[in-house]
Amino acid sequence: MTRDQFIRRATRGLWGQKKRATALELRGAIEDKIYRHQLCGMNAADAERAALRDLGSPHAIARDLNRVHTAPAAIRATLLLGVAGLLGMQAVAQVASIRTAVSPESLQTSCILPSETEIRAMSTTDQARMRQAIAEQGGPAGYLAACQKDITQSGGFALLRVKDVLDALKAGGVDIGDQTDTSTASFTAPLIAYIDHTPGPLYSTTDIGGERYIGGSDLIAFLRLSTDLPLRLTGLRNPVLQIGTVKLQLGTPAVPLLTTNLVAGVIMRGGPFDLPRPGDMLDSDRLPPDAPRLAVPGQDGDLYAVIQNFERLKGHAGEMLLVRARKAGAISIAFESVSPAPRTVTSLAELNAATAKRENAVMVYRVNATDLQRLSFAQVPAGQLRLLPRGKR
Repeated sequence: MTRDQFIRRATRGLWGQKKRATALELRGAIEDKIYRHQLCGMNAADAERAALRDLGSPHAIARDLNRVHTAPAAIRATLLLGVAGLLGMQAVAQVASIRTAVSPESLQTSCILPSETEIRAMSTTDQARMRQAIAEQGGPAGYLAACQKDITQSGGFALLRVKDVLDALKAGGVDIGDQTDTSTASFTAPLIAYIDHTPGPLYSTTDIGGERYIGGSDLIAFLRLSTDLPLRLTGLRNPVLQIGTVKLQLGTPAVPLLTTNLVAGVIMRGGPFDLPRPGDMLDSDRLPPDAPRLAVPGQDGDLYAVIQNFERLKGHAGEMLLVRARKAGAISIAFESVSPAPRTVTSLAELNAATAKRENAVMVYRVNATDLQRLSFAQVPAGQLRLLPRGKR
């Protein structure tokens, strides 16, 4: 059923201006819910189906609306309040919007314009590419602005406003201890603490424009220490995190957040799960378009933790972690030309053996991140992984 069909059925029995006004209100309710579902990572078609499902039966709505317009004047106001409340409750999802930002330091360190001396030291090919990139953006200032916009939209740098989180948790009755000052905080150090430079902090916050912001994985670390409530996560882009009755929208269209990066950060912090301890992680949204892809079992949207050894082949400690969501039956992986193609392995012993032979290898786990209190992993046997030809999407 489409939204137009839903509206026609829900307004059946109404006429004239009343029908037009009700149809307009219903359309606004549906489109608002579609938008909110898309923020949670749904495509347009799935978001419309979910929105219509949320609103319930159009026949029931039509019955209630007709009761309103045929009831005696004495009770019409009461019924109107009931129907308006129904539409209002259904149209406005009970999700707290958490403001997001990117720290100026991240933008500065991620977007650096090479000096003329540095450009001249490049190879002839790289010089030409760099000068062309700068020229295409209208000069150095445009190049930096474009880079910062790209970083902001990448989904890997979003920080969440602490006050919005605390206000939503308090309003929903989630007990996270006293968050007013460091001397009276219960369970753990308070989320509002200025602990950026404290040795070995459990989590840290960042000052942006006089407000405190926190990274997604640091927020999860705080919540895991502060409450035993499940931390339910839904959606792949700008996901919704539910703690008890509280729902937090993590990420905004202006500064998005990716579930893959959030989950990778949680894994990097460690926990009670059996997974090789990675030395570093890759931003899941920064892989090149021609990155190789692995066909994996499961459903599109499933999450996978990819462990690769190419950093160890360079002499660095620890494997590289990448979390990807299955799309069109496959996941993208990183690739460095240490061997002709990465070899799929099933065990850490096999990964270590491949490293000893100077072979590029990859190991994959399916991730259950429904409750971030209790991440779980199921290793995918190498025999169920298939490296797709380069360029095949």
